[in-house]
Amino acid sequence: MKNNKVNRKEIDTNSFVAILKKYKKKVSKTEESSKIFLTKVGIIDKSGNLDENYKNLCIPQEQE
Repeated sequence: MKNNKVNRKEIDTNSFVAILKKYKKKVSKTEESSKIFLTKVGIIDKSGNLDENYKNLCIPQEQE
């Protein structure tokens, strides 16, 4: 017998992930839109420097 129950949590998670992917595309289209987003959420300041709260995180950054 098949289990036809709908996992509401999984549906909600999948919907949320789809929304985030769409938003990511919008925000990361250009360098300017990325900087605007990062400034609005408080990760960087207007001059492009990391906020004090993020300066000492141990996250590997891409080398250019």
